[in-house]
Amino acid sequence: MKRIAQPDLTSESQIHSTGIALINLFAQDLLAFIDEGLSKEKGNKWLTELQMLKMNISESNYKDPSVLLKEIVNVGSSPLRGPISALVPKAQWKDFYNRLSEVLGSRHLWVHNEIRTTADELKSLCILLRKVSWILELQVSEECGELLSMLEPEEGSTQEEVQAPLKSPSEIVSTFKPLTENEDVQVGFPLAGPFISYSYTLHLNGSIRDRGTESLLEDLKAEAGTLGALLIARKPSGGRLRITEDGLIAAYFGDHWGYLAHVGANNWFPGHLSS
Repeated sequence: MKRIAQPDLTSESQIHSTGIALINLFAQDLLAFIDEGLSKEKGNKWLTELQMLKMNISESNYKDPSVLLKEIVNVGSSPLRGPISALVPKAQWKDFYNRLSEVLGSRHLWVHNEIRTTADELKSLCILLRKVSWILELQVSEECGELLSMLEPEEGSTQEEVQAPLKSPSEIVSTFKPLTENEDVQVGFPLAGPFISYSYTLHLNGSIRDRGTESLLEDLKAEAGTLGALLIARKPSGGRLRITEDGLIAAYFGDHWGYLAHVGANNWFPGHLSS
């Protein structure tokens, strides 16, 4: 039985509905995967026992995608991680849970309408969900693949992110000041968007990658190393970045998208910002 319909890509409302449906299906499949694993290990009453242990039943509604993802992402000792960590190779745990954090951040954007619902945004969501779901053999992985075939028939593969070299810290620390001297927003301050359709990855070495084209900012802008060093100093774990039309860069801070830095069009990916 088909669980999701292909949207009319000229209709923002249909694209939005499809994105929300994908996220909900991912959470539904993930919970079913966890339930199967914990039922085998702890018995069918594992959830009741966990709720009693936490003494807070209302916070254990794992059918709510937000509650489920926050528990898995933010609580390293959560029993919900057990079946996942048993299947995902230990060397990939960090990358897997970082991507799961990205799913949580993407859910926030889609649910709170903080992005423009375009075909490109839906494609980015499909790629992210597929990266996370295929290793657990969740059904939603196939549905993401079907949507990707419709969105861009020649694509649908999920390339692994790689890192590229940066300048040495001693060369770039002294150049932070021009990027920060006029700031009046605190790092982490919530940004409600709307964000432009592009999305980016901040690597642990400070490289900034366009997730759509896989291009690195440092290959396009000579001063990218300075900006990347500033961003990774403020968000040491790296991760996904979004940006507003005004050049406000946002990172995901656990439960919200928050301010990271301000950049002008001349210091960013060509054609992404208007001014």
